[in-house]
Amino acid sequence: MTTILLAALLLAAPPSDTLPVPHAYLNALAAGTRSRTGAPGPRYWQQRVEYRIQAELHPNRHSVTGRERIHYENDSPDTLRQIVFNLPQNVFAPGNPRDRTVPLTGGFVIDRMVVQGAETTIAPPRGATSVGTVAGVRLTRPIAPRGSTDVEITWHFTIPQGTFRMGREDSEVFYLGQWYPQIAVYDDLQGWARDPYLGDGEFYLEYDDFDVELTAPAGWPVSASGVLQNPDEVLTATERQRLATLSHDSVTHVLTRDERDAGHATAPGDAEGKLTWHYVAENVRDFAWGSSDKYVWDATVARYPNDDGSTRTSVINALYRPEVPAWNEAARYGRRIIEDHSRWYPYPYPQMTLNEGIVGGGMEYPMITIIGRVRTPRSLYSVASHELGHMWWPMVVGSNERRYAWMDEGMATFVEDLDTPTLFPDDPGGLGDMSAYVRIAGSDNETESMRAADLYGPFGNRGMASYGKPATVFRALRAILGKETFDRALRTYTRRWAFKHPHPLDFFWTFADVPGRKLDWYFYPWMYTTRVLDQAVVGVRADGSAAVVTLEDRGSIPMPILLQVTSREGQAHRARFGVDVWKDHRAEVRVEGVTDPASVVIDPDQMLPDVDRGNNSWAEAAARR
Repeated sequence: MTTILLAALLLAAPPSDTLPVPHAYLNALAAGTRSRTGAPGPRYWQQRVEYRIQAELHPNRHSVTGRERIHYENDSPDTLRQIVFNLPQNVFAPGNPRDRTVPLTGGFVIDRMVVQGAETTIAPPRGATSVGTVAGVRLTRPIAPRGSTDVEITWHFTIPQGTFRMGREDSEVFYLGQWYPQIAVYDDLQGWARDPYLGDGEFYLEYDDFDVELTAPAGWPVSASGVLQNPDEVLTATERQRLATLSHDSVTHVLTRDERDAGHATAPGDAEGKLTWHYVAENVRDFAWGSSDKYVWDATVARYPNDDGSTRTSVINALYRPEVPAWNEAARYGRRIIEDHSRWYPYPYPQMTLNEGIVGGGMEYPMITIIGRVRTPRSLYSVASHELGHMWWPMVVGSNERRYAWMDEGMATFVEDLDTPTLFPDDPGGLGDMSAYVRIAGSDNETESMRAADLYGPFGNRGMASYGKPATVFRALRAILGKETFDRALRTYTRRWAFKHPHPLDFFWTFADVPGRKLDWYFYPWMYTTRVLDQAVVGVRADGSAAVVTLEDRGSIPMPILLQVTSREGQAHRARFGVDVWKDHRAEVRVEGVTDPASVVIDPDQMLPDVDRGNNSWAEAAARR
């Protein structure tokens, strides 16, 4: 028999562990664009961009040619005297800095650029041999607040082979991310976001509208962010009929292997054997697409509740080579994951597409992700759960991935850890990530999470600092606050910052605002330092109606105490004590109702990342020896 005793969980903050507030954030508070509750301020603003893009995939030449028209609206209170462009494909250009090994394919070739009606060029910086991944263009007519301007760009590039995030697998599978010149973010904290794309740090982008026409050979289905506008022109009648009758209760084979092999993967092409696929995506951070003449196509429908209680639906697509293991389950997995993750915020997009392809792991873009070859159904589900988690963080909640990778990678890992064991009970979930973190905690192989993604250093530090450790920190906080309070805080944060640009303080302060508890004592050591947690039981005695447990804090992160004390009769009593019980790294706590303690365990459910569990328990028999 188990009884539960909950002491008041007082969350007192050690005075030295106060979250630092950068000057830019203080200025934003004064300007009213941010608030000390973590919610956007009453004067919050952000920019808007509209893209119209026409591009063509040339599979035999391994290249993309394109042209785009950009309409940029300045909703800031500032007059802009230049426009800054993201040119992420230039990470593949010789002479540019990067922190990953990549094939050198030349990056973007800008054939023509017209800004405010005048032809211009982007030149390499002084002393450089090539244009970098971020470049500015001086404007002849500054853009006043509430003003706008237009840009036209014609460009092409060679698609790299077998790289991370985008590229090709020989001439068979193409996945196009980072494939068009973009206007950089201009925000209330830093102005123009000029951090270069070096490889590790991912992306920080505005919320834009896209109208995109993608030309590919007939027989090459094109999947993309957004909604297909011309199915009658590019799909076969059979495919259209199957898509019209999709069901939540089954998976439909929209394109089968036999139909693909018979040359019926798409509608017939034009006189040149080509088809143009027209996609529209609204209010999204980015746009990506993929194509292969080896794919088959499955689809189903996800169904989940909206905020107002109505039912929302979204089409789930899976495009893959049929010989690849486990992918016949991909559409079903995608449906389940979208429905599960929608508990945090209803999935806002009309479709979600999973493409099989060119990388290990996966890479996400709005409404589409690519997932590399996996060996088992569980590994496919786990990766898919992570990548689809990114549809919320950072696709809905638009954090700066280059500066704060943990805000999206850590959160996607956390929801993956919650979700995967619900279908695969043998998956270790969060316990696996916590164990991996504990193995390196406090060592030279650990880097604090609050560091720019390109500055994490060697030894795989980025993976732990932005994936595993933050997921572990969130899991532990959920145990401390309670599931209901933590989940409410995460939902509040997601709703507050949906389609906006949060800073880490917006996250931290929302999690303090919802329960009404100051949490600097928690977030500062876990996110800004490499301190460790190590609680130890050093003595147990009976005192009248209670067991008195003496503990030492042998680490450097004071945390609440989660105890289980078991009597000689086998009754287990649980109690919680707040961080305020620690005095000079020692605590003495009373667990009422246990007059004959036989054993004591700190954190019996293993929710807290204690680096030495060998000192977390006490047993009467062992103490007598």
